[in-house]
Amino acid sequence: MSTTYRITMSGVTLADPYAFLQAVFPQRDGEPASSDGSSVTVTFDTPQTPVDLGPLVKVEVVPAL
Repeated sequence: MSTTYRITMSGVTLADPYAFLQAVFPQRDGEPASSDGSSVTVTFDTPQTPVDLGPLVKVEVVPAL
């Protein structure tokens, strides 16, 4: 079962969301990702541990549909 994460940074529009994603999940290797400018969503085949970038960066698991 895959795990999807949504990553946001409080009060910021992401100028380069995929660089931000790479900072949070450096182990990402081509997994599908998308951005709406204020968040990034990525799906991994297995659960991952995000890098802790501090209290302004929120990483949440998106419930499966």
